[in-house]
Formats: sequence, structure tokens, C-alpha cells
Amino acid sequence: MLIEMKVANKQAIVVGGGEVGERKVQAFLREGAKVTVASKDFTDYLSNLGKSNKINLKKIEKEPLSQIVGTLTDFDIIIAATDDEEMNIALSKQARSSKIPICVVDHPDICDFYFPATTDFGNLKIAISTGGKSPVMASVLRKRLEKYVTKEDVLQVELQDYARKILRLKINSSSQRKKILYEIMEDNQVSTFIKEDKLEEAKKIAEEIINKY
Repeated sequence: MLIEMKVANKQAIVVGGGEVGERKVQAFLREGAKVTVASKDFTDYLSNLGKSNKINLKKIEKEPLSQIVGTLTDFDIIIAATDDEEMNIALSKQARSSKIPICVVDHPDICDFYFPATTDFGNLKIAISTGGKSPVMASVLRKRLEKYVTKEDVLQVELQDYARKILRLKINSSSQRKKILYEIMEDNQVSTFIKEDKLEEAKKIAEEIINKY
């Protein structure tokens, strides 16, 4: 089951300061999370983020397991991105006992969730998951699907969002709202304006359609 989690302003910790941890940090920052990275060493990219106060860096000098496990309850989400099998297992056990969702990279059997292969087109996202079985295949399929997403699709998402907000104020029936949204999407004038990159004109037609009800 793919579920998009809202992580804005959530406290996330990534244990592991290498390239894998770096990618997870980038994903969290795009969604507005507050990120801490705990590691013995950090990539240059992560070090620079720390220096610019975009993330918190927690340097682990010795006995890393005891240093990290005791602080996990301060976080809402945990990512274990280390090469230390013992640490990954301990992090997973502690996270689960504290009821904090954890992803252990390359260990789907001790994860609560996985990172799908994603591409963002503004408000439109494509996500492919293999349930942690083949991240490489998920990436291949994601790139294949990217070719089918057009600028018109992205504009339609914006238009549908605009129309839904109006409809929620005017019409109580969810089935009726859905019917009208389809009518807007399939309207010839709307389609023409979307193809011409005229979103505001398309919104006016959408309003006219809504006002008929």
C-alpha cells in the first residue's frame, strides 16, 4: 500500500551520513521536515547543509549504538542508512517498541515503510514501489512512466484542485462533486485552454460549469 505521509515540520533522524543518507535527507527537506543526521562522518553535501543550519548534525565519536538508541523518542520518523547490521537491527527494535515508524535501507523485513522511486512535477507525483524487493527496478519503471506525463497533466491537477475547493463549499454530495470534476476535465474549452497554457481562462470555464449546479 502506497501512502503519502505529510512530514512538514516533523522531526526526522537519518542515521548514516553517506550517500544513501544524503538522498534520504534531500527527500525530507523537499517535503519540509526538520532533519537531524547522526553519523561518525558526513558527506561534503551534508556538512554544508549543517553549516548553513538547514539540518542538524550529530557527530558520533564512540559507542554509537548507545548514543543514538537513547534519543530516538525525540523523533517522529527514523531512517537507518548505515552499513552496521547490529546498529540497524537495534534501531529497528527500539523504534518499533517506541511506536516510531522506521525505514532500514536495504532491509525491508525490519522496515515499517519504504521509499518509493518518485518524480515530482509540481503538485503531481509519480511513485513506484516494489515493496523493498527491487529499488533498481522501481527506478527503471519510474523513468519509463515519466515520459507519459505532460505539462497539460500538471495544469489539470492545478485546475482540479481549484475546482474542488469551490465545490466543497457549494455541494455536499461527494459523488456529485466527482461527477462535476470529470465534466470539467472532459470539457472541450477547458482542454483547449490547458493545451494553450491558459490556466486562468480554464478556471473561468470551470466556474461556469460549477455555477450550473
